[in-house]
Amino acid sequence: MKIFFVGLMATALLSCGQKKVAELQESADSLTNPNQELVAASKDLYSDGRSKMIKTAECRFQVAEMKKSKEAIVFSIKKYSAFIESSNLEFQNPMLEEHLTIRVLNDYFEDLLNEITTQAIYVNYQKVTSDDVSKEFVDLESRLKTKREVQKRYEEILRQKSGTIEELLKTEKQIGELQEEIEATVSQINFLSEKVRYSTLKLEIYQIAEGQVAKVTTDSGLPKKFSKAFASGLAGLTDVLVAITYLWPFIIIGFTSWFFIWQRRKGRMKESV
Repeated sequence: MKIFFVGLMATALLSCGQKKVAELQESADSLTNPNQELVAASKDLYSDGRSKMIKTAECRFQVAEMKKSKEAIVFSIKKYSAFIESSNLEFQNPMLEEHLTIRVLNDYFEDLLNEITTQAIYVNYQKVTSDDVSKEFVDLESRLKTKREVQKRYEEILRQKSGTIEELLKTEKQIGELQEEIEATVSQINFLSEKVRYSTLKLEIYQIAEGQVAKVTTDSGLPKKFSKAFASGLAGLTDVLVAITYLWPFIIIGFTSWFFIWQRRKGRMKESV
């Protein structure tokens, strides 16, 4: 009997020891290996992994060569299954600049942004904003649920045909109005879901085109000077003709007066002879 109690105590102590070791091991694992929820949340720097976020990045930077950088950016866009929503390229001496709006799935937002900005030789600014629209989703879904419940009650009234014809017609009208409101609410939810699903990158990329500035300022050969002089002379002649056209009444009056005076003097000279 004594041996039996000793064995029982040893077993209990061993079990407690193993349990303690298991707890310590679990504690160590929790420090080195976070649970799956925390790992998922830590992948996105701009979201807690649970909220409905609309993310937007605005970035302006200088590149060494616009053509090569644009090709690299297009390659990255295709790589992450993104697309260009709008593009505007313009040249204002001495700057070649392009504005791009890119839409990308939320999962690849940071990867695409980091890859694109590797083209920069100078970053003017980079701003990332996250707009939490979780409350809007809750409100829309709550309203949708309420409208559908009311619609079911109206439909039940129609099925039972309880009430006068006027009341039934009014119920049908209310069901139609509710259906329109339900469709509008569903459209709002779908639109908001699409905005949450895709993030937006607004880029301003520019290149200082020093070579083109030099070409513009030094390209002044002799043929160009003759061409410019001819154009200026022609413009001056046109201005003179236009001015004469404005003065034609005075020219006719002056010419007529001179003619009569000249005729009178001619007559006097004949009489004196």
